[in-house]
Amino acid sequence: MKKIILILILVIGGLWFAYSVLRPKAPLKDGLYLSYDYGGSPIRVTFSEISKNKFWAAVSPGDNQQVVNKRLITTGGRVYDAELLGPLWIPPSSVKVGGNAHGDRVVEVKRWQRWDVGVVKATFGAGGALRGEWYYEKNTGFLVGGKKSSVLSTVLSGKGGDTHFVLIKSNLENL
Repeated sequence: MKKIILILILVIGGLWFAYSVLRPKAPLKDGLYLSYDYGGSPIRVTFSEISKNKFWAAVSPGDNQQVVNKRLITTGGRVYDAELLGPLWIPPSSVKVGGNAHGDRVVEVKRWQRWDVGVVKATFGAGGALRGEWYYEKNTGFLVGGKKSSVLSTVLSGKGGDTHFVLIKSNLENL
């Protein structure tokens, strides 16, 4: 019985180690930035290296800074959410139909603007008050654009109350 327990502990420990080491990491580096046009307003996300696996993620305008690891998980264990933009990255291996995008699914892969993207459609809030699409680039997994709308903005402004956003500049290679 002791041998079986020892073997189980070793197997579980080995699987946990392999999972934690082999999980994909975002290609973060000191000084990485992504600049977006969000409905006509600029939003820039910048990463500053703190240590080997920790970065300050800063969104401007504003002074929101959070510490994230290379998997874009905050020190509190949550997926990094770049304010109005939403989750900034999913593993490139998830950019496929049915791929996991932080609990939602990639519903389509298509050519959008100049990128091949995985499309994530999601609805939040009571009665689906906020809904949108997020486009994640296939090779890097980074967010390159999308659109969001709310029931309130659609009611007030009629059809076409969506806010569109698109990546306009970045110093990340291959994006």
